[in-house]
Amino acid sequence: MRAAAVYDLFGQILLHEFFKGISVGENDPSTVIASLPEGQLSLADFIGRLNKFSDKALVETKRNANRALTRNLFKEVFRLTLAYSVFSNQRQLIKGESWFEFARIEANSLSHNFRLEFRRHDLAALPVTYGGVTIEASQNGKTIEMKLETLIGLVDEIIEFVNKRLK
Repeated sequence: MRAAAVYDLFGQILLHEFFKGISVGENDPSTVIASLPEGQLSLADFIGRLNKFSDKALVETKRNANRALTRNLFKEVFRLTLAYSVFSNQRQLIKGESWFEFARIEANSLSHNFRLEFRRHDLAALPVTYGGVTIEASQNGKTIEMKLETLIGLVDEIIEFVNKRLK
């Protein structure tokens, strides 16, 4: 794997852990700062600006933020873990995880604008369930979005797999 991909994955994991810390009061959200063309914006400033949006704009912004997090966190963590598993001859190990087929199908849906588009081998694996969410053949062509809690739980399991099972 390229060094850049490893650093990106490491950054995603650190960000994931930081936001988990915020949710339990261990980290201060005001320390997250992003540089934008308009200047620096802290997470607290961003949340403050969200509160000024209309209800419709706020719902759309939350949906887009959830989609961005799903694409950038889940898809990268899963795809890089899968790539490393294949590269290091540990493909059977990852395929044996209870979450693998669900994660694989969900990652593929992200490449199709959150639409499930099943191939023959996908259909053979269905139905699959993770965190109370079930994907089944009747959902072909439909959109699927996970709740943030489900997404974070799945990413946690993938990271735990990396830390404890991969060599």
